[in-house]
Amino acid sequence: MAWQSAPPVPAAEGPWRRGGWAQVIALCRIDHLTLRRFQKILPGHVSRSGGRMDRAEAVAVVLSRGWLAAEDPGFQAALLAPAELQWFAKGDYVFRYGDPPGGFYGIAAGSFGTYLCTEHTGPHLSHLLHPGWWFGEGPALRGTDRMASIRAMETSHALHVPIEAMRDLIRTDPDAARRLSSIAQTYVKLSLTNVTDLMIRRADRRVGAVLLRVSGAKEDGALRRTGDICLTQTELAQMSNASRDLVNRTLAEFEAKGWVRLGYNRMAVLEPEALAAFAFGRR
Repeated sequence: MAWQSAPPVPAAEGPWRRGGWAQVIALCRIDHLTLRRFQKILPGHVSRSGGRMDRAEAVAVVLSRGWLAAEDPGFQAALLAPAELQWFAKGDYVFRYGDPPGGFYGIAAGSFGTYLCTEHTGPHLSHLLHPGWWFGEGPALRGTDRMASIRAMETSHALHVPIEAMRDLIRTDPDAARRLSSIAQTYVKLSLTNVTDLMIRRADRRVGAVLLRVSGAKEDGALRRTGDICLTQTELAQMSNASRDLVNRTLAEFEAKGWVRLGYNRMAVLEPEALAAFAFGRR
């Protein structure tokens, strides 16, 4: 795995206070223009990470969307202070099922696949994580081995918070464990959505539902257009529990209706409302 890191930001002296955006920007070395630029990002818009990001850009992304964006500015700054920017080539594993405890990651660009395993089966690709998503908090909270495998689906960047820094934060901030554990609720909701998608009996509707979920077009109860996401028809077939031929035909029909745009190993959802109406049996 290839990666790069920037020097961690020194922790501020004294107790953390509610300092607003100005505090977070100062502590994380973000300028206002960079923050405004990345607050406008929609799913998929940073998935083409052909060059290396700098740390300020990465921090701006994770502060503009997802779990951390909704947290208190003081906590944001404390969590991001020791974070290192890491770069992953397509196919790199961040960690694998059964690996020992490690750090916590916030996606800044690209996408990562979640591969589920049990003692009897797997690994199975189940979902794609996009910028703003965080993963890997469990070991710091519970001391357990990794329960899934995470793999870069394309050239990607993520901010890595070492497990020692996470444990220090939990020891010094009584509320940190609660904030971090709230991520588990997001993944429980995601798991339930995954199961209900796969219970759709009609295969073409099931493909539509899975595409909405894994593309980020259906997230947090809202529907939105996406930019191009890195996703092959074979991968979509695996996650939809459908044959590749059926997925190929179904996507061609979606494209003919203007619901999606297809490219080489890439897709974009253009009309999420129409696709959702079809996938969930409203038309």
